[in-house]
Amino acid sequence: MLRRSMENMKLVVNYTLGRARKVYFMAIPENEQELKKSRFYFTISDAAAQTIVQLAGGTFLVALMAYVGISDANIGVITSLGSFVALFQLLTLGYVMKLKKYKFFVCFTALQRLFFVWMYFVPLLTIPLTLKMGLIIIFYCIAQIFVQIGTPATQDWIASLVPNQVRGRYLATKDSVAVGVVATIMLLSGMILDYFKKDNIIVGFSLLGSLILLLVAVNFICLSKMKEPKLAYLNREGKEIHGRMVKRLHESETEYKGESLWTGLKEALKSSHFRKAISLNFLWMLSFYIALPFNASYQIKELQLPYTFIMMVGFLSNMMRVCLTPKLGKLADTYGMARILKYVLFALGISQLMIACTVPSNAYRMTIISTFFAALGWTFIGPGLFGIQLEFLEKDKRVIQLTILSSLSGMFGFFISLIGGCILDYLQHNPFMLMGRELYAQQVLNLLGFIMILMTIGYIQFFIQTAHVQVNCEDGTVI
Repeated sequence: MLRRSMENMKLVVNYTLGRARKVYFMAIPENEQELKKSRFYFTISDAAAQTIVQLAGGTFLVALMAYVGISDANIGVITSLGSFVALFQLLTLGYVMKLKKYKFFVCFTALQRLFFVWMYFVPLLTIPLTLKMGLIIIFYCIAQIFVQIGTPATQDWIASLVPNQVRGRYLATKDSVAVGVVATIMLLSGMILDYFKKDNIIVGFSLLGSLILLLVAVNFICLSKMKEPKLAYLNREGKEIHGRMVKRLHESETEYKGESLWTGLKEALKSSHFRKAISLNFLWMLSFYIALPFNASYQIKELQLPYTFIMMVGFLSNMMRVCLTPKLGKLADTYGMARILKYVLFALGISQLMIACTVPSNAYRMTIISTFFAALGWTFIGPGLFGIQLEFLEKDKRVIQLTILSSLSGMFGFFISLIGGCILDYLQHNPFMLMGRELYAQQVLNLLGFIMILMTIGYIQFFIQTAHVQVNCEDGTVI
C-alpha cells in the first residue's frame, strides 16, 4: 500500500514538473495570433503590476509609514530605495545572461511582490513600533529587489513580441489600459482608507494588502500564459529541443559563460548611442527624484488633503490620460519618440511649477491644476523613455545594456533622493524666505525639479533628436 502511494506521488510530481516545463520552457509563439495573445496577456499583467506599484507606494505607503512614525525626509528616501536596489540587477547579470529562457525567471520574480502584501499586515502585529518600522522597510526592499532584477528580462521579453513599427502604439495602449485600471482601484482604495482612517486605519491597511494579493495572482497568471520567442537548444533541423534530447545529441554549442561587469560596461560606454540613452536617463532621474518622492507627504501633512479628494482628482485626470495615451503613441510612431517625449515632459514640468506655488490656502485649486498637468505629462513619459532605449540599444546586447542602464540610473536616482531629503530636512528646520514670506520645503524642491526638467528637454532637443540610429524591425515576427 505504501509502495503504491509512493508511486502515485511520483506520478503526480512528474506530471506537475512536466506541465511546468511545458508552460515555462516550451511555450513558443508559432503564429501572429499567438503573438497578439501574448501581448494581450502582458497588457493585463502590466496593469496589475502598475496598480501594485501605486498601492505599495506613493500616498498609501506614506500613510503606512507615517502611521508607524517615520519622518517626512526618511519616507522620501525609503520610497526611493526601489531605485537604489536596481544595483542588484548588476549583481545578478551573470546569472540572467546564462538563461536560455526568461519566462520562468520573470514569473518567479513577479511572485515576490507578495512582500508588498505582508508589508500592509505589519500593523496587525503586537510588536514594538521600531520593529514595525524595520519590517515594513525590509519587506519593501525585498519586493523591490525582485522587481528590479526581473525588469531587464521582462523588457527584453515584451520587446521581442512587439514589431518596431507598432511599438509606440502598443506601449501607449498598454499604458492607457493600465492607467484606467490603476485610477479606478486607487479611487476605491482612497475611499477605503478615508473611511477607516479615523477609527480603525489598520483595517484599511489590511484591505489594501488583500487587494495587492489578488493583483499579484493576476500578474503571475497572465505572465504564465504568455509565450516567449526566445529559443533554447536547437537540433540540426533548427527545432527547439529539451531534456534528454539535449543530452542525447551532445550539442557542440558553447555555453555562454558571462562577461565581467567591467567588460560589459566598457563595451556599452564605447557606444555613443548608449551614452546618449544613459545621459537622458540620468537627467530624468535628476528631474524626478529631486522633488516628486516628497510630494505625497506634502499633500497629506502640510496641505492636509483628504485621501478621497486626492484619489478623485487622480481618477479624473487619469481618465483623460487613458484617452490621450493611445493617440500620443500613434503620433510617436509617425513623428518619433523623442519629439513627443519632449512635449509631455514640459507638461510634467508645469505640474511641478504649480506645486511650487501650492500652499494650504489654495491647496484644493492648485492640486487639481497640477494633477491634470501631471497626468498629461505621464501619458507618454514611460513609453517614450523605453521606446528611445529600444531604439538606441543594440538588439543582441539589449539585456546587458538595459541592465547596466537601469541599475546605474537607479543608483543615481537614489542618491539624488538622498540629496533631496537632506535639502527637505534642512529647509524644514531653516525655512526659506521669499519677499518676506516663508516657503514650504517642498515648494523649493519642486521649483528645482522644474528647472531640471527644462534641462532634460534641452538635452532631447540637441542630442537625442539629432542622433541617427539603426532601428531593428525583426522583433515581434515569427521566424
